[in-house]
Amino acid sequence: MGSVVISLDAELGWGFHDRPELPEHHIESGRRAWTYLRESFDRLDIKATWAITGHLFLESCRSSHRGHPAGRRCCTRETASLTPERIWFARDRIEAVRASAVDHEIGSHGFTHVHFRHEKMSEEFAARELEASVEAAADCGIELSSFVFPVNRIDHTELLAEHGFTCYRGASPAKSGRLAKLASATIGTPAPPLVEPRVDEYGLVDVPASLFLFNFEGVARSAVTSVGRDPVVKQATRGIDNAVENDGVFHMWCHPHNLRTDRDFERIDAILEYLHRRRLESDLRVETMAEVAERVRSRRARI
Repeated sequence: MGSVVISLDAELGWGFHDRPELPEHHIESGRRAWTYLRESFDRLDIKATWAITGHLFLESCRSSHRGHPAGRRCCTRETASLTPERIWFARDRIEAVRASAVDHEIGSHGFTHVHFRHEKMSEEFAARELEASVEAAADCGIELSSFVFPVNRIDHTELLAEHGFTCYRGASPAKSGRLAKLASATIGTPAPPLVEPRVDEYGLVDVPASLFLFNFEGVARSAVTSVGRDPVVKQATRGIDNAVENDGVFHMWCHPHNLRTDRDFERIDAILEYLHRRRLESDLRVETMAEVAERVRSRRARI
């Protein structure tokens, strides 16, 4: 019997700091979906790892953001409709997750969402980002254990251990291009992979991803769903079934801002409802990344 992990990359405006024009609709979608997901998880008693960009923990900021790719005082940028407070800060959203009826984990998604292979991401910059993330969370009474690399660019891993993290979301073993995704949707392929978390050379647990829940969008998605079931729902339910029947971890992830249209919410509803039903029918576990890491470390210590 395996387990299912859901991780969320919650970043609001920080996910778009490198764009000359901030996408208001994406940021507002992220705020709405953040609340929707929390309420859905409460209703179905499903826990998740919320990997939150560290600056969102703040209520205000006086930093000059020295050396940041988006420029000095980047957290003062606003749009025609959105104030800086709605773009770069989200203490209220974080407190709502903490107050949830479900025992969610709050993890880190960097401090300002600069990816760890960026040309400006020196070891010093990476250390500053991690230190600031840990401090911002601690000011809210939160101790961070899990890390999700911005843009899934994995680097400077050794620094995670130095800053108290125990695990991170690693790369998915499944690699597929657009044609492979279309074939999967229309013809059918084996379930997305169950992953086997492992302890790396720094003592951190790598909890790889299995499936990005918005990996098949645009015209191709419309063409396929017009004649059949949402292919990502099909993939996710296969992965859940695989976890019911076998050992290993099925690790799904997305950003809240991916949920923008009715069919996006319908996709998430279908997957969560199916997960809830299969858990009631079996011994399937739903875990956070930190819980997986603790289990893997405990098992290793007994060997």
